[in-house]
Amino acid sequence: MIYSLIIIFVFNTQILDIGFVGNKAIGTKELIQEIISKKGETYNDMNLTYDAQKIVNLYSSRGYFNTDVFFTTEIINGGVDIVFTITEGERPVIKEIIVKGDEQENVKNQCTVEVNDFFIQEKMSETEKKIEDYYKDRGYPFAEVSSLPLPDSGLLVLSIEKGVLHYIRNIEIGGLKTTNPQIVRREIEFKRGDLFNKSKLRYSQRRIYGLGFFSTVNVEIVRDEPDSVDLVFTVRELKSRLLNFGAGLTIPLSFLFSFGDEELNLLNTGHHMHIRPSFKINIESEWEIKLEGRYTIPHLTPARLTVSVLPFMWFEEKVDFTRQTRGNEFRVAKIYNENLQFSIAHQYKFVDLQPKTVLPDTFQGVTNGVKFQFMVDYREEFFNPSEGVYLLPLFEYAGGIFRGDNHFVRMSVEERLYIPLFKNTFAQRLKLGFIQPTDGLAPYEKYYLGGQYTLRGYPERSLGPDSIGEERYGNIVANLNCEYRIAFPKNFGFVLFFDIGYVDNTINIHHTDFIKVGTGFGLRYYTPIGPVRCDIGFPIGEKGNEIYVGLYHIF
Repeated sequence: MIYSLIIIFVFNTQILDIGFVGNKAIGTKELIQEIISKKGETYNDMNLTYDAQKIVNLYSSRGYFNTDVFFTTEIINGGVDIVFTITEGERPVIKEIIVKGDEQENVKNQCTVEVNDFFIQEKMSETEKKIEDYYKDRGYPFAEVSSLPLPDSGLLVLSIEKGVLHYIRNIEIGGLKTTNPQIVRREIEFKRGDLFNKSKLRYSQRRIYGLGFFSTVNVEIVRDEPDSVDLVFTVRELKSRLLNFGAGLTIPLSFLFSFGDEELNLLNTGHHMHIRPSFKINIESEWEIKLEGRYTIPHLTPARLTVSVLPFMWFEEKVDFTRQTRGNEFRVAKIYNENLQFSIAHQYKFVDLQPKTVLPDTFQGVTNGVKFQFMVDYREEFFNPSEGVYLLPLFEYAGGIFRGDNHFVRMSVEERLYIPLFKNTFAQRLKLGFIQPTDGLAPYEKYYLGGQYTLRGYPERSLGPDSIGEERYGNIVANLNCEYRIAFPKNFGFVLFFDIGYVDNTINIHHTDFIKVGTGFGLRYYTPIGPVRCDIGFPIGEKGNEIYVGLYHIF
């Protein structure tokens, strides 16, 4: 019940202060945000009645059904002080959940509220949506669920109207001007006669958008028959050719420039071609040129495999040596759904390293082998995830029956975790790797640490027992990166990070010179294509620092 003890009529009078008494469950800051009356604005007594009701509704959504709110006003120095007095009342718990409808046990498994929980509106609404999605994934596109809290008796009643099963009658695609409709149609997980499934529909929509040459992808469910629906996809086309430029900076001074030419719908066949040259130079006149490409053919064979060819050619001019690397990777991938993907790849790589000074060894040889990789990706967003998990195990076999000059077995796993924390994001990455030589093995095939993508605060490839000039490598690697990403207004952000890494040829962390720790901070500016990054890293226990500028988070 809402009481107004004092009603006054004040025109053009300023609100000097707003206070709250008796609020224990909900903080003052949140209550201030909830009401429409604000300090410094003109007083309006009708707004106060509305504000009191909004406070009652807020408490009700948190499970307080007997909350009373009244307000008092006091004129001081030509202005008005307002005080809301709140009696929160008891907070009942759910004693029993009653489901009205079929499949009661299966439905209860979808509930996010449980017995002995409070009647919190957010959780009840989440339960309604989850149960609706349960039925919509099983052929009931118009299922509706409503919850009725009965706090006096401790009952929560869930009423389900699932309707009848619906099948797909027709699939229509609208908005195309130049794109071949078949390119869009093959991304859709349905065919005529299939049972409706909301998850498949959402996945189809994301796959179409993922082609990269549509700015919007909308889908409408049209019910013309009592047991069937039409799916109408409407798209808006973009140009399928993309040109992009990139620049980076590290201290000690190095500059990186890159260029990309990407064709997302080559010759209107849905094939994808990407050519990316880059150039890097530092103040010691060391430089490197990389030319990398990718040609992808999606949905090849009835199994809907994706086939990619990835040629590469690198030229590196270092103080101690000149290195040329060239080769190609042929990859076949199977995308099971939006979260799971498996790939197998054959890679052929030739390295020619010519020393300028006396090195322990000279290297010239071929790496020829296969890679097996499985990707599990449950991040909610690609460029700037705030929650989710990512897992990437890899197995690689080179040499042996494939011949070549480098013979080894490699096993590694990379895990990434994103957790919302205090309205910001805690991000963590862990990489573990092991390479076992089975015959000859050049150091450049091994693991390394140091630099902006592994261990910030240390020069790139600066840690490890094996060396090629100033580059260091090892057989075993463990690398942990932790970041706390704080969002600021106007698309800015701040990052605190902590990195630790270990690289060696044997596991002996108590007697090694190659376990290092770095820390630091960075700034972010978030753009539609990802964040612009500037980090400064400090090696713990050592002098110096490294500054990095680039695009995207490091993970």
